[in-house]
Amino acid sequence: MPQRAVLLGLDLGASKVVAVVAVQEEDGTLNVTGTGQASPQGGFTQGQITDMDLCTRAIVRAVEEAMSTAGQTKVDGIRVAVDGIQFKGENLRDSITISSGDKIITAGDRDRVLEQATNGCKLAKEELVLHRIPQMFHIKGQRDIRNPVNMFGESLEAEVRIIVAPSPVIMNIQLALKNAGLHGAELMYSPLASAEAILSREDRENGAVVVDIGEHLTHLGIFLHGTLFHSAVIPIGGMHFTRDLEITKHLGGIAASERIKIRFGTVLPNQVPAEESVELEEEGRLVSRREIAEVLQARAAELLNLVLAEMGRTGLMHEIHGGVHLVGGGALLTHLAILAQTLLGRPRVVLGRILGVTGLPQATGNPYFVNALGAVKALARDMSETRGKQDRGDGFLGRFKKMF
Repeated sequence: MPQRAVLLGLDLGASKVVAVVAVQEEDGTLNVTGTGQASPQGGFTQGQITDMDLCTRAIVRAVEEAMSTAGQTKVDGIRVAVDGIQFKGENLRDSITISSGDKIITAGDRDRVLEQATNGCKLAKEELVLHRIPQMFHIKGQRDIRNPVNMFGESLEAEVRIIVAPSPVIMNIQLALKNAGLHGAELMYSPLASAEAILSREDRENGAVVVDIGEHLTHLGIFLHGTLFHSAVIPIGGMHFTRDLEITKHLGGIAASERIKIRFGTVLPNQVPAEESVELEEEGRLVSRREIAEVLQARAAELLNLVLAEMGRTGLMHEIHGGVHLVGGGALLTHLAILAQTLLGRPRVVLGRILGVTGLPQATGNPYFVNALGAVKALARDMSETRGKQDRGDGFLGRFKKMF
């Protein structure tokens, strides 16, 4: 009988490090039992560590808080959502000849063609492949195969997306995790974690876009036929909206502008009465709320037009029927989904909701926890699949095979 597994998920962000502890129950359900957050205080910016000590301390604080609230002292697996301005993706393809006499494609053939396709990428000296994501396989006379293993074919062609990152960025993140006592932590590209948390299988199949608006960056993932087909990073995040307000309206500093953005901001000026004003408490001055909305709308339009350009670059515009899903703290800006619906020309634009996880509502209903929970969900799925293979191997067929 499967044992309950205690899993830890982390999301390394510029404004906060988020940690969740979840228990994978014997029936496979995932129950969140602990959460923690800590600010890296500038030690982590745009996906890379700028101060090792600050970053490490933030990881330690977030994990200790999550473990304490969960009442746990050890975990069975750790996965960490990462991304950054220097991360990039590329689609590649290649083919091999099946050499076996019966022409039955093996797992080794599948791995060989994926490896060969990956080798076609011209990596810079300091880059490494973080993910190799199979998109589709083709054999002569039959296309769009999800898993070619055990099928007949004289040749095998693979389409694969790779995610590449600078090795110093990855190695420093791994070093920070190790310094924090998190040995054996696996890294996961955050658009994959976001999708794992909020997309249904149907959305992935039908074509869906995940837009994760963070503090300084927006990450984009476009999914089709169940897998990642395109990803991008846009150097605009929630802080750009805040700075725009401070620069143009002088609201009393970044902190004051952030509070006003969250409390009074909207990206639809026509939803605000012309006479409505916001009072700056420390200055006793009134600022037009509609003018605030106009500033936010301009930045939102810039961001959404860049998202639209990335969607158009894929050539998949007419295949995206699973909707656009907004996540991240920046997605909470009032009326952003409505504006996106208009500018992106998509009838379905929604705030992403975490699916398939129970437990603490401060995590399962909070967009700030999307990537950490997505990382945990992916880890739980992978562990279940591994156990399933082991169980099948030790089952009747496995025991039968071991007799010979």
